[in-house]
Amino acid sequence: MTTSTEQNKAIVRRFYKAFEDNDLDALKEVLSPELVAYNLQPQNREEHLQGIRVWNATFSENRFEMIDQIAEGDKVATHVILHSVHSKASYQGIPPSGKQIDGPAVTIERIKDGKIVERRVYSDRLGMLRQLGLLPPG
Repeated sequence: MTTSTEQNKAIVRRFYKAFEDNDLDALKEVLSPELVAYNLQPQNREEHLQGIRVWNATFSENRFEMIDQIAEGDKVATHVILHSVHSKASYQGIPPSGKQIDGPAVTIERIKDGKIVERRVYSDRLGMLRQLGLLPPG
């Protein structure tokens, strides 16, 4: 199955919408069972979904602001800013603080047969930790 770059971009946008909505069924529809996600360390699909579940159990009001999206061949690069509120559960030992975080990221997804088979996530983790008060301002 060959998909166009516009279709591939739409698949990635569906991923972000499903993440925002904490819709695990929709996430499973767009993430291939063979997914390899490179975040802090390589993850299979279940590990990646578990990370999303933990995030959504800790942070509320998750919203991805799409800044830019470029596709070529089977790859899609997306620049997003994740806006979230630390309101539901402890994060790295800090009880829910009510603090809003704004985390910029660039992701690169590879699409095969209409599903994401590879994700590479490059995000500003230090900035997020600073916004939560876990690190001093830099």
